[in-house]
Amino acid sequence: MDSLSTEAAMTLRNFSPLLLSLSIGLCAQPSLADNARDWQNTPIDLNMVFGYYNRIDTNTPIDTSLPLDGLSLNADLYILRYARSFGLDGRNSAIQILQPYADVEASFDDARFFAGTQHNGGMGDTQVVFAHNFFGGPALTAEQFASWKPETFLSGALWLTTPTGDYDKNRVINIGANRWVIKPEIAFGTPIGPTWLEVNGYVSLFADNEEYQGDSRLEQKPLYAIEGHYSYTVNRALWVSLDSTYSTGGETRVDGVSQDNKQENVLLGASLGFMLSPQFGGLLAYSDTVSERTGSPDVNTWTLRLQYVW
Repeated sequence: MDSLSTEAAMTLRNFSPLLLSLSIGLCAQPSLADNARDWQNTPIDLNMVFGYYNRIDTNTPIDTSLPLDGLSLNADLYILRYARSFGLDGRNSAIQILQPYADVEASFDDARFFAGTQHNGGMGDTQVVFAHNFFGGPALTAEQFASWKPETFLSGALWLTTPTGDYDKNRVINIGANRWVIKPEIAFGTPIGPTWLEVNGYVSLFADNEEYQGDSRLEQKPLYAIEGHYSYTVNRALWVSLDSTYSTGGETRVDGVSQDNKQENVLLGASLGFMLSPQFGGLLAYSDTVSERTGSPDVNTWTLRLQYVW
């Protein structure tokens, strides 16, 4: 579970029962949805290291829950992630930590805040995640997992985003968001022959930023999202999927004044997961906003993820 994918384990069963490794892929920033097969079960006592490269084209800062009128931003977002799986009350659980770094270039169509293109780079907000399976993801050793058959599951996670990233209250485009965010998430999945159908739902709950564009106070209502993934196993080391995400909410107030900017958008995408060895694999994914309410995030993202498990 804990955002780990079973296709790797299928591969590993054919390589060696002693070398079981899975791929992980929960989103690391608000801009990125979960990937298909992120939440399937894994053996316990696994250490996992992941490296992400995301190429993002958007009308928002790195925190894509906050679109800005007229903004055009291109970002290279890098994420280093560590996860450890363990058993808790007989179910699979995991703790994870993610550290982003971004290089961005931004411009405004109407020169609202500045003319030309500006560049910025720095560390993003650190995230900590606790994930736990409710059913369908028993805590299994590598040896037990080798003979276990994947089944319908329900899992949950709690994301905590900390305001540790680079932030300057006098800068329009920042890497960090200067606010706490809590995101509870529920994930359901069921196997259908060689395919998987998965549905995830989550809500982002934002603390206030009291140094928004100077000394203004930014408040934001909860942002709700639901996503679906339908994936097909090509062979024991390769799968493909179609992905979709719908989000709504997130209206903001600045110094108590409503910005009348409730969000609503739909993203569609596709992904390909692969294993190159029992311990090394990755994922290539693409998503694009195909429908959005005026003023909502319009995000186009390419993602490359590599992972190593031991």
